[in-house]
Amino acid sequence: MNSEKRVERGLLNLLSEKSRKELLDVGKVITLRKGEILFAEREEVKCMYIILDGFVALYRNSRYGEIKIIFICTNGEVLNEVVLQDKKTSICTKALADTQLLCVHRSELYKLMANNTELSREIFDSLARKTRRLYHQVGNANGTYPIEKRLAAKIWKLARDYGNSTPEGVQISFELTVTFLANMLGAKRETVSRIISSWKKDEIVIHENGFLTVIDMKSLKEISQ
Repeated sequence: MNSEKRVERGLLNLLSEKSRKELLDVGKVITLRKGEILFAEREEVKCMYIILDGFVALYRNSRYGEIKIIFICTNGEVLNEVVLQDKKTSICTKALADTQLLCVHRSELYKLMANNTELSREIFDSLARKTRRLYHQVGNANGTYPIEKRLAAKIWKLARDYGNSTPEGVQISFELTVTFLANMLGAKRETVSRIISSWKKDEIVIHENGFLTVIDMKSLKEISQ
């Protein structure tokens, strides 16, 4: 099991060879180390960033200092389509692993989009996919939906989209701490820790050295329903 399904949706993977080459020719490749922040909220940014290889979390900080993970992006996906509208960012980014990015200056992007309808369409489609995912998140944020079901659904989806097969099960490709999971769900760390501990005892998941492996995908999916 791997992340091919999600990778196929990335901008670079959906462009024709000609359009992809045009984008790569005007861009600059940069490296983001694990744990490094690319940009913070309300920071001025002049480039659009596309992941070539790796994983990046998009998140917001609340006025109370809490973190809410909005998206996890991987190969081919755009981090900040909003640069087309405004230089100020509306979200924070953090690398979940060593990550290579393509940095395309906004002025160069405008020139390409003016003469390449395919590129323009795919960038708008990328933004539309994020909007749809946000709608889905809002629908699942109902306070009456049990946290155990929400957590099971989230881990199952992470394993499906970013998982690799191992002798023990499906291991998610980047470190996934209890705190990170709690931030994804907007839940208390203690609650998430208790549920994960229960699943470990039931041999549904393994959580060691920060990495989470799903032993029983079927049971996890049943819990989420």
